[in-house]
Amino acid sequence: MERSLRNLAAAALAVVLHLIGLVVLLSLAPDLTPLREAPIFEVVLAPPLATRRPTPPAQPAVARGEASGQAPGPRTSPASPTAIAPPPAVPDVEAQAQAARLRSALRQTFGCSQPDFARLNETERAACLARFANGAEAAPYRPPLTASDKQQTLERAAARKRADRAYRESTTPPLGTDTTGGGPAMNPLPDL
Repeated sequence: MERSLRNLAAAALAVVLHLIGLVVLLSLAPDLTPLREAPIFEVVLAPPLATRRPTPPAQPAVARGEASGQAPGPRTSPASPTAIAPPPAVPDVEAQAQAARLRSALRQTFGCSQPDFARLNETERAACLARFANGAEAAPYRPPLTASDKQQTLERAAARKRADRAYRESTTPPLGTDTTGGGPAMNPLPDL
């Protein structure tokens, strides 16, 4: 009885201490303001300043139309965004040569291990096989390294498989099989 009262008092003390800790934390915490919506930012993507072309100064549409003898086109305000075209791509011969060398190196190394993924043609596949076979005739044979207990286990399994195969391929019928053609009678078992 006294033990259960002691346990009950300890549990009550733990609850009271937890409540005091909660009150202290809430009093020290800053005021929790309700969450408000995040501001919306507008992002405009444009090419870097170095690639932008200078735009000609805007002329009034009326003056352009009168000078060319055409009807004036739609008016554009100077504040309206104008489309900036990227500069024309100049073929860089050195970069193309470097890319070709990199592609060739990757096809010869990674491509040889994954010929289907790298989409090697027949001559590239033959070159990979020739490179893999280079020096294979003169290389000494090194059997795989296995632990002696594992090697013995494998040899025992091979001996069992050889015996099983010899048994299955033998022409002697198994014991108890009637070979006389007399019917369902069983041949007598040999005395051992």
